[in-house]
Amino acid sequence: MLEKVASKIAISTSEIIEYDVIITDENGIIIGASDKERLGIFHEASIPVIHNNRPLTIRPGYIDHFEGTRPGFTLPIELHGNVIGSIAITGERGKVEKYGLLVKKHAEIMLREEILLESSLISQQAQQQYLKDILAFDANQYSESLLKTRSFELGYELKPPFICIAVEIVNMKDIYGERFNGESADFGLQRTKLSILKEIQSVFTNGDLSTYIGEDKFIILHKANNNPHIQLTSACTDLLERLAAKKIKAIIGIGAAADTILEIKRSNREAWKLIEIGKKQKSAERVFQVNDYLLEILVRSMDSDVMGMIKREMKQLLEADDWEDIAQTIKAWCDSGFNKVHTANSLHIHRNTLKYRMEKIEEITGVNIKDFRKMLYLYLGISLIELEIMGR
Repeated sequence: MLEKVASKIAISTSEIIEYDVIITDENGIIIGASDKERLGIFHEASIPVIHNNRPLTIRPGYIDHFEGTRPGFTLPIELHGNVIGSIAITGERGKVEKYGLLVKKHAEIMLREEILLESSLISQQAQQQYLKDILAFDANQYSESLLKTRSFELGYELKPPFICIAVEIVNMKDIYGERFNGESADFGLQRTKLSILKEIQSVFTNGDLSTYIGEDKFIILHKANNNPHIQLTSACTDLLERLAAKKIKAIIGIGAAADTILEIKRSNREAWKLIEIGKKQKSAERVFQVNDYLLEILVRSMDSDVMGMIKREMKQLLEADDWEDIAQTIKAWCDSGFNKVHTANSLHIHRNTLKYRMEKIEEITGVNIKDFRKMLYLYLGISLIELEIMGR
C-alpha cells in the first residue's frame, strides 16, 4: 500500500514544508520523492531508523558513511503498530528537524486514508455488481432466493416494493479535476465518486442500496413506503442542496414503484428516461417523478411511423415564421385546460395578443382550438420537437 501512495505523500508534504522529501520501503529503497531523480535509490540511513523505530539526524559529516543519503532528518512510518518504511526531509538539521513529527503524522494519516478509500472501493464494487445482477435478473436463469441470500451478505434486505432513483452529475469533470493533487486522474475520479456517494447515503439510509455506475451516474434502490411521492421529492431536494453546497450539479429521475424483483429493471429504465427528459426541459426543476411526466415518456416511445403522421399534420405550422411563439401558445393553452386567462398569464402576454395567436393557429392548421383530440396531436408534436426526438 505504501508504494502506491508514496509519491503523492512525498510531493504533497514537500509542498507544505518547502523542503525535499523522500519515502522508502522497509528495505530502504526510495519509492516516493519530490525529487524524482532519487527514485529507486537505496537510502542507507533509513535502515537503522526502520530497525530501531527511532528518528535519525543525518549531519553533513555522516554522508560518506550512508549510501544514497543527503543531510536531513529521517523518521519511521508506522501503520497499526508496525514500521513499514521511512520518510526523510532533506536540509540543515536546525531547519528541518522541527518538521519531523508533523511530516511523520501527515504521511501516516494520508496512508490510513488511502487504505480506507481502497476498502470503500472494494465494498462499492461488490454492491455495484449486486445491483447490476438485480437489474439484469431473469427468473428463468437465476434463483430469486439466491439473490436474496446475497443481499443479506451485504447487510441489505431485498424485499419489495422498491423505487429506482437515478442521479446524474452534470459537471463531474469540473469537480474531480479540481480535487486531486499528486494522484492519478482515475484515482481522483474514484475519490470524488465516493464523496458524492457519501452524500447520497446520508440522505437515503434505512434499507436503501446505492452505488455508482459509470463515471457520472448513481443509482439508488429505495425501499418504498405508503406515501413515496412527497417524501421522495423532499429527500431528493435535500440531496441536491447538499451537493450544491459542494458545487456539484445534479439531475434526478424517480421511477414508479416495483412490486416484484422482476419489475425493478422497469423502474430503473423509467428513472433514466426521466433524466433524459429533464435535460431537455427549460424549467429550473431538477427532480423528475415518473407520474408527472407520463406524457413525455409516452412521446419517447412513439415509433417513426407515428411521428411521421404527426409531422405531416403539423407541416404548415412548422413553417410559420413565429413558430416558437405559436408552439409555446399551444402548450400553454392545453396546459391551462383551454382557459384564456390562465394561458395569457402563463405566457405573460395581453389577452389581445393571445386572441391574435389563437386565430392564427386556427387559420394555419384548420383546427378548432377547443377540439381536444386535434389539439392533443399538436401538443404531442411540439413535445417531440422540444425533446429533440423529432426534428422540424
